[in-house]
Amino acid sequence: MTPPSANPPYRLLRLAEARAAIAALPIRPVAPTRVAVGSSAGGWSADEVRSPADVPPRPTSAMDGFAIADGVRAGRLDFAVVEANGVRRLRPGEAVAVVTGETLPPGTSAVARVESVRLDHGTLRLRHSLPRGTDVHAPGSSIRGGARLVAKGQEVLPYTVAALLAAGVRRVRVRRPKAVVVATGTELRRPDDRSPGPRDALGPAIAALLRRWCDVTYAGVVPDDRAAIRSAVETAVRASDLVVTLGGSSVGPRDRTKAAVADAGRLVVGGTRINVLKRAGVGFVRGTPVLILPGQVESAFVSFHEHGLALLERLVDAPLRSYARRPLRDPITVAHRMDSTYLFREQDGHAIPIGWGVARYETLLGATGFAYLRHGRSYPRGHVVAMQRFERGAAIQPTPAEGSAKGQSAF
Repeated sequence: MTPPSANPPYRLLRLAEARAAIAALPIRPVAPTRVAVGSSAGGWSADEVRSPADVPPRPTSAMDGFAIADGVRAGRLDFAVVEANGVRRLRPGEAVAVVTGETLPPGTSAVARVESVRLDHGTLRLRHSLPRGTDVHAPGSSIRGGARLVAKGQEVLPYTVAALLAAGVRRVRVRRPKAVVVATGTELRRPDDRSPGPRDALGPAIAALLRRWCDVTYAGVVPDDRAAIRSAVETAVRASDLVVTLGGSSVGPRDRTKAAVADAGRLVVGGTRINVLKRAGVGFVRGTPVLILPGQVESAFVSFHEHGLALLERLVDAPLRSYARRPLRDPITVAHRMDSTYLFREQDGHAIPIGWGVARYETLLGATGFAYLRHGRSYPRGHVVAMQRFERGAAIQPTPAEGSAKGQSAF
């Protein structure tokens, strides 16, 4: 006897309703942790951080060579080389050897590069006179005192770490949520399991994507059993700020994830009236959001970028989604009976639609992003679509995609 579906046909929400339901969840940003700057990359700054001082604080040499005292004066090409030890101030006609980054002695007007001079028994001869300031880093030329190094809610990148350390900042407060990924499917095996059967490909992939924003635990595969899934979710919420499940989200006889999440807490979004996004859901269990992703690759990644990033934005208190408005290179007629998700790749400033199927991994590899188009509508070449980009690991520069404008698709 075939068991009945444990996921009843939940009401499909309009996209605006689903977004509003997620926005209404009482999710607070994760508590920030004060960490050493060298360990802060990948966290999201809880504060604005400004440089406490000019960098460099005093004039420094931009090159290996010699600091000279009056190289501006026309015709002055000979200098007496003096020892660096004991030099308090260079006097006219003196030069001292310096290396890149070294603080220059008072009285320096320029630095002569080592390859542009000739030494002869303690006398330095320039090949030509040097304008004042040549190869001298002025105070604040690298970082101005008071300059903003990282904004509140901005990701701390490796480049940010370098600037913070150069400015003398040693510790910062960052947010870094914890996430747990749970795959479901009696037929699935963990990727490292050598027994016969298909391996879980999506769980590790979503976990890898989450590491852009979170510390992630991949909890493996749970069978299609309502009690087992509920237990796995309840265990996961105790150790995380976000739980992501994969599979079992449709209405088949073995689809039990949404019911299990509802048993453990409540189901906030049971589905959305857009194909590809249709079977994804969001739950809330003991104060922790649960993202319910379908087990098909394109549905999983599109749903993650739609619902998952909305949840993560609340947890890190920062905008994470990236959008682009691009004209269509080819016309599109949406023949599907409901509003549809289209995948696109960007080329020469245009959005090129890609033929898709929810289980086609290869298609996803070539896609730049996706957009939602209305069912029954025809979109001519040149129509501008608001495309949400897939996360590729680059710095995010979010732009609004909400609202509508003439010639643009908006939901």
